[in-house]
Amino acid sequence: MTHNASNASVRWPLWLAGVWLLASIATIFAVPVLIATVPGWHEVRTYLQQVGQVHAWIAIAACVGLLVLSKRKHAETEETWAQGALLIFVLGGVLSVLVLQFGVWPQWLARSNSTTLQLQVFGLMAVHGGCAMLTWRRLRACARGKLPSDSA
Repeated sequence: MTHNASNASVRWPLWLAGVWLLASIATIFAVPVLIATVPGWHEVRTYLQQVGQVHAWIAIAACVGLLVLSKRKHAETEETWAQGALLIFVLGGVLSVLVLQFGVWPQWLARSNSTTLQLQVFGLMAVHGGCAMLTWRRLRACARGKLPSDSA
């Protein structure tokens, strides 16, 4: 495959990974800003629920889009950009956002004074953001023509 064809096949996945990464970064910054600036935990909780839902849907849509684009219809193997650890990062992103949104996040909003739940939310947000960043970096390297197998 030529370099131009490779760039064309990575364009949409790179865009999806960028949207996913930006949504993760925005959520990581929005949570402490909301807690610090909005008076009253009831209002903060309402805003955090909305931020969490928007982030979850963006992340799930981006990850599912990456999984769909990773293999062409009737193809025997994945696209060049989807080989290796990239799909593990995408699946890690899906799992972390599902556990965060439907497991830990609602419990933390209900019991905000629990340090254990705060650490779990922080840890899952860090794992999720890490998966998004690693996916974007891998796709960016593929778009530049620097595949991990070429580095040897």
